[in-house]
Order: sequence, then C-alpha cells, then structure tokens
Amino acid sequence: MDNSETVERVSAMEAAGLLGTTRLRVLMLIKEGMLKGTQDGGEWFVERESLDCFKAHGGDVAVQRTCRTSCGGSCSGHGK
Repeated sequence: MDNSETVERVSAMEAAGLLGTTRLRVLMLIKEGMLKGTQDGGEWFVERESLDCFKAHGGDVAVQRTCRTSCGGSCSGHGK
C-alpha cells in the first residue's frame, strides 16, 4: 500500500458494537482471518471494508471465507 491509499479503520471496541458482540469475539474473528485487523499502539483496529463485508454476509463464517477469497466485494451480499 502506498501513501495515496487510505484504509478506513474502526477500533475493535467500535467493531464489536457494530456487530452486536464483544471486543473479545472481534479479536477472535481477526485471529481466525474472518476480519482484517491490525494492532497499532497496543490497540486493535478492523478495516472498515472487511467489517462491512462480514456484516453483508450476516456474519456467516463459511460464506465469509469464500467471499473474502474470491468475490472482492462484487457478490450479491454487498448490495452493490
């Protein structure tokens, strides 16, 4: 990623609120590869696009695995 690209991120706590779950569950989803997350200064952040994709698929882990590896956001679950 170069400096011209900006990735919108939300904190793990905010992501938890948006998903209706706990921060710990969000961290587990990051570890499982279901959400794209990074640690910065001791705090975890989730990429907004990854969060939106996860929500678009209703949090269905099986669908999410397929989507994140092949659809690139173009599947019907994204409302595009």
